[in-house]
Amino acid sequence: MDGYIKELTNIISNGSMENTYKMSWIRSIVETCEKQPKKTIHFDELSPLIFKYYWNQSIFFNLQQGPSIKRKPKIQQLVEKQIRKYKSKHGTQPKTFIKVKDKIKIPVQQISTVLTLDVSWRFLIVGKDKFNIYECDKEKRTIRILKPELIKEYSDILYQLINYRWTQKLEDIDGSPRISKKVRGVDREKTPKRKNLKPFHKFLDYENPSKKCFITGDKIPELEITVDHVIPWSYMYSDDLWNLVYVQSGLNSSKNNRLPNEEMVDKLEKRNRRLLKLLKKNNIQNKHVGELGISIKNNYVRHHWTGFRG
Repeated sequence: MDGYIKELTNIISNGSMENTYKMSWIRSIVETCEKQPKKTIHFDELSPLIFKYYWNQSIFFNLQQGPSIKRKPKIQQLVEKQIRKYKSKHGTQPKTFIKVKDKIKIPVQQISTVLTLDVSWRFLIVGKDKFNIYECDKEKRTIRILKPELIKEYSDILYQLINYRWTQKLEDIDGSPRISKKVRGVDREKTPKRKNLKPFHKFLDYENPSKKCFITGDKIPELEITVDHVIPWSYMYSDDLWNLVYVQSGLNSSKNNRLPNEEMVDKLEKRNRRLLKLLKKNNIQNKHVGELGISIKNNYVRHHWTGFRG
């Protein structure tokens, strides 16, 4: 491997990180070089890319990019502000940045300022060493990359390393389940896809054959039957029998990733014990039933509810 790329991978792997800024910064540089290798790049060109990364991770999974929920990194605050504006005008359905970029205002100058003050020059420093990957001109808000063509050549490797380091940091500061899958789930403009939950009906019907709404207790009209995640899918990023219940469709959409209260958690725990007993009584054995048993033994409902509650 070329010495220049070795130095760059060393920075990505070993540089100190208070938040995820450095990974968003170098990712934007790699993406820019991949599309059009050039030596001089203005921070205003990198800012929309960084906004895109945080938009996708925030709107789908609400990932925390810094160690304090009360004092979030400035760029994350800027992105979340635009997400709130977007949702107020266009609804709560999450969409990737590429699909909504014409409907939102990217605070390019504010992001560029953060890059100037906190990120661009610090990225090059690892311990007592400063590496010469690019020359930084904070006054002009530009960097001059020494070997952009080489960054393009190794872009696939660099993306994987950046995602790995980004995931490591998120595991420390966010702590939600399946971080690596979430990062990959919105990588390169992917849209996280939800699976069809209809196959779970056959299991849920053993405990709730009348299909009564988990929230209201009322029987659900046939055309309004949906399966819902009690602890939101955006946090769990998985479909687990122990977390799925029947809910009337309107209530499902209105719940919109809200935190379930303790009464709902108690209700789900009791439901799971009844459901497992009925499935065993009917000799139903597969991975979903096994996972249900493990979830009860390891107290998954309360554990993940506490984690989501933060």
